[in-house]
Amino acid sequence: MWIELALFPFLAVCAVYDGLCRKIPLIVVWMGMLTAVSLHLCGVMGETGLFAVAASLIPGAGFFLLSFCTGEKVGYGDGWTLMMIGLFLGAYRCFLILFAGLLAESAVAAVLFALKKIGRDKEIPFLPFLLLGMGVVVCL
Repeated sequence: MWIELALFPFLAVCAVYDGLCRKIPLIVVWMGMLTAVSLHLCGVMGETGLFAVAASLIPGAGFFLLSFCTGEKVGYGDGWTLMMIGLFLGAYRCFLILFAGLLAESAVAAVLFALKKIGRDKEIPFLPFLLLGMGVVVCL
């Protein structure tokens, strides 16, 4: 539980900033990644090998590829943020958070689209939904 508490401030700052300004403060993400790597090196995160740490970066790397393929319709900052989450919580929990966030964002977008509040070209910030997904996964 304390690892989630260490991740929360980094993700919360990024989510609020993304929601308000539609940008992700990469310096905060990189500080979070540095914190996670430092905790791994100190042995505080438990016994995790190099393979587990590398696997935790897969969701973020996937979003980097998605960002490249879509011409940045999905931002690179989302990939960096998923890498930070993966470094803190591991690949499995990162995928769960990603799934919960995508599910929540899809539901909100579908409702807003059905009510004609948004069009097909409307950008919706993703990090607030990742923060919501983290809350769901922590409560499970």
